[in-house]
Amino acid sequence: MTISSASMKDWKYLLCVMIIFRITEPPARAAGSAPIVVMGEAAQKNSALVISIARSGTLAKNLDAMGTVTAEAGHVVRIHPAGSGKVLNVAVVPGQHVHKGETLLTYQDHSLHLVRLEMTRAQAALTTAYAASQNAASAYHRGHELEGTTVAAGETRRRLAIFQAAKDDVIARQADVDTLKHQLEEEYNSVTESDKAQTSPLDETSSIIAPTTAEVQSVFVGVADDISPATELIGLTDMSSVWIVSDILPQDAAQVVQGGEQTTELTSDTGTTLLKSKITSVGSMADPVTGLVRVISTAPNPDGSLHPGMFLNTHLPTREKTAGIIVPENAVTEINGVSTVFVPVSPNRFRPQEVHVGATGNGQKVITSGLSAGERIVTQGAFALKAVMLVSDMNDGD
Repeated sequence: MTISSASMKDWKYLLCVMIIFRITEPPARAAGSAPIVVMGEAAQKNSALVISIARSGTLAKNLDAMGTVTAEAGHVVRIHPAGSGKVLNVAVVPGQHVHKGETLLTYQDHSLHLVRLEMTRAQAALTTAYAASQNAASAYHRGHELEGTTVAAGETRRRLAIFQAAKDDVIARQADVDTLKHQLEEEYNSVTESDKAQTSPLDETSSIIAPTTAEVQSVFVGVADDISPATELIGLTDMSSVWIVSDILPQDAAQVVQGGEQTTELTSDTGTTLLKSKITSVGSMADPVTGLVRVISTAPNPDGSLHPGMFLNTHLPTREKTAGIIVPENAVTEINGVSTVFVPVSPNRFRPQEVHVGATGNGQKVITSGLSAGERIVTQGAFALKAVMLVSDMNDGD
């Protein structure tokens, strides 16, 4: 017989269980009775089989939906240059992941060159003003000492006025230098721009850098393009967390719990993992075009594996709850289309028992019939017992 729903990974595991089972004990079935699966202690250990007591409880029903990965609105960064010039090199392409401080593009910054020339002139003017102030101070102090002898009182007052004007000029020239210094340090060196890679004072190269670890969404310029502070260069998106957006029917949205934990399936070559995320928004109005209501959850994405535009299967928690026996999802397996759990009947012997599953969510299932609270069941290793049972069936058919 074949099991169409089994993955290649499951079949490899099934084969290993078959080998282990054949080495330990053959299956046994009493004539005219329900099948009994026999698994020795060694096989149970290799299968990591766990037996637990069934407990009653309630489980919220999940709503299955298709989710789309979208960048958070507040995480989009649009980068502009501090100066005007010409693009020399573009180092990134859309879709590329970049780290904080990584160079995105370089440009010949004519504005930076002009500011540096202004800084040179301002520093020279400050030096001249400082020298004039020192000369004026010396002249005033000499006049003050000689006042009433060789220097008239009026001359001393004139020299004092010159000294005060010279001091004011030093203050003004220092302010010019400080303003230009701030412009160089804060505007041309910021979270998005740096001139630290320049090799000489005459070098006009500025680098546009990533302000954070992000994904490049758009590149709006190319080599040799003229740019200015009004030019949008690159669009980045901080992808450390993303939105998973699901569009669902209004009647379903009314049942979704805002603040609840959404589960999203992530499928890769190694299997399927479940991503947990918090539902941060449930729309109150349907889109006039689609007639659907938008549900948004915020999901962590530290490794950047989630990209905008990805479609994922999601499970949204609802207010509808089902009462019954709560068991781990792996405790229930499908045999010939029937939901089944395994009940231990004696050491190393297990009986398959048909159950009815009412709801599934958060890695659990609620069993509404076929199982009672307090019963002992296999909560881990059901697939291994299923494999042994299949071997038994195949042997009986030979």
